[in-house]
Amino acid sequence: MVAGAWRGVVGYRYLENDAVMDEFTDSDFHYFGGTNAKGYYIIGDLGVASRVWLRLRYLSANEIDGARFGVDTLQFDVNTRF
Repeated sequence: MVAGAWRGVVGYRYLENDAVMDEFTDSDFHYFGGTNAKGYYIIGDLGVASRVWLRLRYLSANEIDGARFGVDTLQFDVNTRF
């Protein structure tokens, strides 16, 4: 990514109980990954220099069945490629 470039992603996930094996789910999306979760995510990247970019991710997930339980996660990363 070059300086000044940006990218944005918005998405929604709905994983019912045992929809896939827990090992293949995103461990950041819900409490240590797993299934029985629904929610959305927003990701934004901003290039600060040649091959250096910042990433901000917000993930919000709630239980589908069972007791009410929600997890909101905010992550900030500095990435480089060399």
